[in-house]
Amino acid sequence: MHDLSAVSIKKIAIHKVGNKAHEEKLALSEDHLRSLAVEEEEILLRYFLKSFQHEEYCTFTHHTDLELNEAYSFINELYFTSINFMEASQRLAKHLYAHSIHPKVKGGEFYAVYFEGAVIDGEEVDALGLFKSEQKSMFMNIQPKSSNFDLSFEKGIDIKKLDKGCIVFNTKGAEGYRVLIHDAVSKGDEAAYWKDDFLGVEVMSTEFTKTRDYMELTRSFVMEEMPQAFDVDRTMQIQMMNRSSGYFTENDAIDTEEFTQTVLEQPEVIQTFTAYKERYASENNIEIEDHFDSSKSAVKQGKKFFKSVLKLDKNFHIYVHGSPDNIEQGYDAEKGMKFYKVFYNEEK
Repeated sequence: MHDLSAVSIKKIAIHKVGNKAHEEKLALSEDHLRSLAVEEEEILLRYFLKSFQHEEYCTFTHHTDLELNEAYSFINELYFTSINFMEASQRLAKHLYAHSIHPKVKGGEFYAVYFEGAVIDGEEVDALGLFKSEQKSMFMNIQPKSSNFDLSFEKGIDIKKLDKGCIVFNTKGAEGYRVLIHDAVSKGDEAAYWKDDFLGVEVMSTEFTKTRDYMELTRSFVMEEMPQAFDVDRTMQIQMMNRSSGYFTENDAIDTEEFTQTVLEQPEVIQTFTAYKERYASENNIEIEDHFDSSKSAVKQGKKFFKSVLKLDKNFHIYVHGSPDNIEQGYDAEKGMKFYKVFYNEEK
């Protein structure tokens, strides 16, 4: 767990990093950003930090030797040697520029920010933030004139939307640090340049990731695998999703044997789930453990994907919060349409 609520900004360096493949330039600052007013620091803290409420931690890695990870090495020097902040930020900007070669990568401003007052696992530590703004928005300014008003348009950075970022907490450095990453823009191959090429990090296995992966496995099994393996309709899927969601909410630990016995129940469904779990883990290159402590924050986040909703064309949504036993599905031959019959005691 981390807490960024009391963080303050100690130093900021801003560089301009273009797309090297497009022969765009790398422009390096020689000095820190000026001192910030209180209101300016508050605005920048919201811009830099609001995207890091999640608990998916990463760590720097390398296939042969961690010291050969350049981003890790530069940050290590900043934390533990006499290298100054500007020099470290310039090295990181050059490193990012060297990997900005995918044709879809956009140039933009690169920020290196030294934070004080971060807390992770109950320990107060410094942290280094690396951020990049790529998308520009159009803004309209209204200015008073002598007898009326005038307007002008200009492009700028939308401070409500951080494009890319990472926060490196100064803890467990020998193990690769604890890192949070964010990438709101890139998809597909070009996304790899920030997480893999520039940073070289991999997701850590934690209670959060284990719980998230198990819930995603369950949702995938109920919504995708069960209709292929068994004769189930949408209401039966909803019932299974409700029971699964209840299990994750009510238990402090996830145990596969307990989960399958209390939620899936039927031996043939359990057998199919067990086989699917192995295939799902292999296809997604993850490990699905059979017993581990559950993460409440992951459950809260994951439950939004366990929505119990019957979507009927574009006309109706039926929300099913309890057992779907009071819903019957049928077919009207005269109208040539399907229907649901809903039974209830009172209208509220």
